[in-house]
Amino acid sequence: MGVTLDLLRIFQIAILILGIVVIYYSQKGYRKTKSKSLLYLAFGFLFVTVGAALAGLLFEFLNYDLTLVETIEAGAEVVGFSLIVYSIVGSKD
Repeated sequence: MGVTLDLLRIFQIAILILGIVVIYYSQKGYRKTKSKSLLYLAFGFLFVTVGAALAGLLFEFLNYDLTLVETIEAGAEVVGFSLIVYSIVGSKD
């Protein structure tokens, strides 16, 4: 169990770091081009990243129930991926 939990923590940290990188470059691209699709992309990844980070924090430090934590994370991911899809196919600049 210890190795699996450590691996999960490493993956959560990787998700946080990579999410921050994608958010940074998306918002930087938006500021340069004023393309709304990049803005939606940044917000989409923000929701996905914050959902993953929040789930880890709630479970690790505040001892929330795993089912509740996963539900919160899944809700944030649904919103985030919806925004990402909209940024790709639905946003008209």
